[in-house]
Amino acid sequence: MKFLKKISEGVSQLKAKNRALRILLNKYFIVTMIFLVWIAFFDSNNVIRWIDVRKTLREQKSQIKFYEQEISATESKINYLKSEKDSLEKFAREEYLYHEEGEDVYLIEVQ
Repeated sequence: MKFLKKISEGVSQLKAKNRALRILLNKYFIVTMIFLVWIAFFDSNNVIRWIDVRKTLREQKSQIKFYEQEISATESKINYLKSEKDSLEKFAREEYLYHEEGEDVYLIEVQ
């Protein structure tokens, strides 16, 4: 018991001399720090998970923007193909190798 009493007196003297140490050894400060560490690292909604969720959200927003641009390009191509019969025939011949009966199709591969 004398040993604990001496330690307690030593801590009290240090607290009296140093204001920062007095704040660090305050029970409310210690409890608050434990709470913040718990919330930051051990809770189910911790900081690490929060950062991962924000990263995923950014990636998904960029994907949404990419697919909206692709949809817009495809819609403009559809409108162009619907506008003229010749453009539709040209597209079918180039992309899907359609041909009329009696026609020969030659594929030239460029390297």
